[in-house]
Order: sequence, then C-alpha cells, then structure tokens
Amino acid sequence: MLDKLIDENRKEILKLSVPAFALFFAVVFQIWFSRDGLEDYMQVYLSLYYLPMILVSYYYPKYGPFQALLIGSVPFMVAYIAFIPGVDYAISLLLWLIFFVIIGWLISFLVIKTEQNRSELEDMTKDLQDSKELLGTALWGAGLGVWEKDLLEGQESGDARWRALMGYSPKDDLPRDMFQTHIHPEFLQKYQETEALLTKGGLDNSKMELKLYRKNGEEMWARIFLNVKHSKDGQVSKIVGILEDITSSIVQQMAVVSANEKLNILSSITRHDIQNEITAVQGYLGLIDLDGYILPDTKSYDYLKRVNDSIENILRQMEFTRQYQDIGAKAPEWHNIPEKVKKMAVRPEFQELEVTVDCPIEVLGDPLFMNVFYNLFENSIKHGGQVKKVDISYGHGQKEAVIAYQDNGTGIPDSMKEKIFERGYGKGTGYGLFVSKEILELTNMKIKEVGVEGKGARFEISIPLANIRHLK
Repeated sequence: MLDKLIDENRKEILKLSVPAFALFFAVVFQIWFSRDGLEDYMQVYLSLYYLPMILVSYYYPKYGPFQALLIGSVPFMVAYIAFIPGVDYAISLLLWLIFFVIIGWLISFLVIKTEQNRSELEDMTKDLQDSKELLGTALWGAGLGVWEKDLLEGQESGDARWRALMGYSPKDDLPRDMFQTHIHPEFLQKYQETEALLTKGGLDNSKMELKLYRKNGEEMWARIFLNVKHSKDGQVSKIVGILEDITSSIVQQMAVVSANEKLNILSSITRHDIQNEITAVQGYLGLIDLDGYILPDTKSYDYLKRVNDSIENILRQMEFTRQYQDIGAKAPEWHNIPEKVKKMAVRPEFQELEVTVDCPIEVLGDPLFMNVFYNLFENSIKHGGQVKKVDISYGHGQKEAVIAYQDNGTGIPDSMKEKIFERGYGKGTGYGLFVSKEILELTNMKIKEVGVEGKGARFEISIPLANIRHLK
C-alpha cells in the first residue's frame, strides 16, 4: 500500500515538474530576447500567462495545441491593448505566441507518446508476470525444481519445488554448494567438469543424469538441465539448473534390464540343452544311415531325409533366436563405418568381393549394427548371382543421412522389394534382412531396397542426422 502511494506521488511530482521546467525556460528566453526595452519586466510578467497553457497541454494533451492557442492569445491581446506597442514589439509577441503554441503541441505530443509507452510497458510487464506465473505452474506440474548459482556473489538459491525434491522445508537453511553437496561421489567429477566448462564459456547448456542424495540420505536419480546467464560485459554470471526426479523411471529400466538378462540366460541355457539333444538325434540318424538298413529311393529313406531337413530348420531358427535376443540388450554405441566394413570385407567368406567404401562417418547404433552389413554381404553372395563388386557410399539431406549399399548382381524384382524384409521370407533362413530391419529400427533408422532388376541390388539405410558423426 505504501509503495503504491509513493508511486502515485512520484507521478504527480513528475507531472508538476514538466510544466515548471517549461515555464522556467520560457521566462529565461523572454528576458533574453527582450532585454533592451522598458517592457522587459512586463514581458516577464505576461509570460506567466503561459503557465496555464503548459499545464493544460500536459494534463489534457488531446486538446493541447488548440488550448495553447486560445490561452496564449490572452497575454498577446492584453499587451497590445494596454501598451499599444509598435510593429516590432507586436511581431515579437506574435512570434512568441507561435513559439509557445509549438511548445504546447510538443508537450501534448510527448505526453501522449509517454502515456502510450507507459501503457505498453504496463501490458508487457503484466504479460511477463503472467508468463512467469504460468512457467512456475508448468514447472511445478511437471515436477521440476529450479536452482541458481550466482558466480559473482558466490550464492546459491532454490525454489520451493527444488527444496521439496531434495527434502528441505521452506524454513530450512541450505548448505554451501547446496547442489554439489548432494551429488553421489561417482558422478561428482563429471558434474564439476561440466560446470567448469559452463563457467569458462566452453558450453552454453548441458544435460546429464546423476545419482543424488536427498537431505535424509535417501538416494535418487535426477536428470538436470544446465544453462548460463551473462552479465552486461558478456561474462558468465549465473548457472541456472532444472532438476527432474527420474528415480522411478531408472528403477523400472533397471528392473527391465535385470529381467532381460535373466530371460537371456534362461534362453541361452534352454537353447544349449536343445542343441545338445538335437546333436544326439543327428548322431543316431547318422548311425542308422551307416548301418545300411534303409535303402535309397525308399519311403523310409525319404522320411529320414525329411527328419534331417526339419532338424536343420530347427537349428537355423535357434540361431535366429540367439541373434534376436541380443537386439536392444545394450546401449547404442558409435561405429566407425569405413574401418569396420574393411575388416569385415577381408573375412574368408567375403574375400571374393571387391569392396569400396566412401563413407567417412561414424554411426550411433545398436551394438549389432554391423550385422546389417554382414547380412547384406551374405545376401549378395547367396542370392545375387555372380556378384564381384560392392560399393558403399554416403550422402545426406536436411533431416537425414543415407548409406547406400550397391552390388553388381542380378538385382531384386519389384514384387519382392518389400517382402524380403519379412520374417522367414525367401531362400535360406529368411531371417537375415528381417533381423537387419529390426536392428536399425531400434535407433530410428530404416532400410529399403531401391535397385533396378538386372543392374544389381541397392539397399539404402536412412539415418537421423543426430546419429551421424563425421570423421576428421
């Protein structure tokens, strides 16, 4: 209430100071230009009549020029009637009338403009306050806490949500280095290095996941977003952080990883036991064949061959499950494409291929990402006819990059371009290209065949630009 009263008084003082300032200069100019005649003091006296004109122009700016003309004419007429001045003095009074009408107009213009600016400033201030309140509501609703470290004054502060997340009440005193105090030792150095880069201007912002301790010692996982503020001289003055509690998400992820590991172990054990039993069955079937009791071109021999074929299919399917269970089991990693492709190309099964690589990039993908190229090489040899040459190239657009795999084989008919990526389709196991597609989709990549039949197969792998890192 007191602040509001002081603000209103300040406005009234400002309103009175403007016409007083204008009147002062009016009197000074009047004395200066009329200093040679007896009428000097009278002119100064008559100048006081311009005070109402200035006040009216200030308080009622919409009609300022008209009222300035009306009020300013009064001393002009009084002086002319009372003293019957000469032509020179009459011209002087007329010029002063015009001069102060201009002043009245100028005052009106400035007041109107000032009021418009003030109104716009009040609207902007209100919008800013509304935005601040909305942002605060959004942060609270999203469960985000905000803290700030003032590098110049060496002080830190946190909002109510940050305090609640870290286990502090609104009345609790915060410790010195209040955020670093709560960081788990395993992550402290990483955070300190990041903060040092932010302070020195090496980074403008950063994001990381950390393990923290609440005030009561309870562990929590948090995702933090760090940003910097600059002083007027361009130096980093503050570090602002946003804290998100992701403990429940991390716990769920760890539970899923643990469950997957147990399932993979169980699957591996089961698969190993089944393979042992199948190996035993194959051995007995071989012995039956060696005994010579089953003659060729008989139904029994045909049945025996079908059993062997079924066993081979079971083994191939088990190999597929072995590969498939590992997809997505580990975090993505960077793959040096030219280096790894060249190493793959010298393997005995691919030595007959002449492989050229023009792809100077690293790709962030599943650890099994290079299996895609293995499957493509294998596909060229088994189904491409007399394939002798493979070219791997790279290009990129505004949103994605493309790795192209081109061989000089027979190519793939248009009717099969989509089907070859379906599980179990085609010759052989029918799983190679299906698994390749699954591996790529884990990191938002896609594969398609766009070659021309008779001119070789051409597979294009589209990759988000965020998953690309150019080699130096």
